[in-house]
Amino acid sequence: MKKIGSLISMICIVNVLMLAGFIGYLCGTGRLNKPKAQAIADMLRQPGAPEGLREKLYDIMAPATKPATQTRPATGSAAGAEEGVAGAEPATAQERIDYLQRVLEAERLGLESEAQKLREEQELLASKQNQLDLDRRYLNDQKKAYEQTLAGATTQSDAAGFQKSMALFDELKPKQVKDLLVVMPADQVARYFAAMEPDRAAKIIAEFKTTEEKSLLNQVLDKVRGVAGRSGTGAASTLPAASQPMAAVAAGKAGP
Repeated sequence: MKKIGSLISMICIVNVLMLAGFIGYLCGTGRLNKPKAQAIADMLRQPGAPEGLREKLYDIMAPATKPATQTRPATGSAAGAEEGVAGAEPATAQERIDYLQRVLEAERLGLESEAQKLREEQELLASKQNQLDLDRRYLNDQKKAYEQTLAGATTQSDAAGFQKSMALFDELKPKQVKDLLVVMPADQVARYFAAMEPDRAAKIIAEFKTTEEKSLLNQVLDKVRGVAGRSGTGAASTLPAASQPMAAVAAGKAGP
């Protein structure tokens, strides 16, 4: 009896180990998991076979029939090209080659599109730069023309004012003209003397009597003679050549 009991115990232990190993195998291969175990337990507790048991059991226990597609990581624009060109990566070698060629072609087209866009932007920038240069040259030309027009208008206005002043001096007495000239700069007084007749200028010069007036007169005569002062250095005269006889007369009238 003891031998029979030991044999039965050994058989039970072996069965338990086999059952544990089988359950471990099912769990390791994914054929048995928590939802499946719960479904088996529900079936054991359920009295009788429920309706559609086989179909439900098949859905739970059957392994996945669709093989998982092997994917590889994609970087940059290649990832978008994979999804847009061919979807999942093909299985055969020739399909992989064709797939890779399509991906590379999509990348090449994308790079060409970017290069074309960059060329168009550069051409637009060059066109705007040329237009800017043309506008700048046009503005400079307009500025020069305006400056020349303004200078001409200023010269004409100055000449007209000078002629009016000379006409006014012709109507005044020499002393009155002298009183107007003594408050002017020496350059301007010399200009008026240069434009006067010699006898008229001599009469006005004779009215310069005080020390200050004679000092101004000496500066004016120096400018009329074309001398930049009494320093002895020569200078180009800004007065007309016709004023030189008047300068000689004015120098003789003024005296030392």
